[in-house]
Amino acid sequence: MTGHDERRLAAPQLRETADIWWDSGTDPVITWDASGRRFWLADGAGAHHRLTLAVLGGDPPLDPLAVATALRDGLAACDFPPTETGVPADRARATLRAAGLTV
Repeated sequence: MTGHDERRLAAPQLRETADIWWDSGTDPVITWDASGRRFWLADGAGAHHRLTLAVLGGDPPLDPLAVATALRDGLAACDFPPTETGVPADRARATLRAAGLTV
């Protein structure tokens, strides 16, 4: 895999959220930008549907795979209420801190 395919993590744990928003019948993925600072829950059938999970600052950036894994597992463990703009920033930060990541 190269390019964008490397910046994704399967997220079947968040299927219920994806079904509520897109009803595509596929497991979602978590994707992130090349800087490793913006994370989205994306429709597994195509990235045309997505919700913002987190936008991070700080330097240097955290390991994107560790962030994606923490978001996937942490948000699946709680019933997070995303809005059209995505996960509230304070919820995303709390989820990452609970996973031991400093944000």
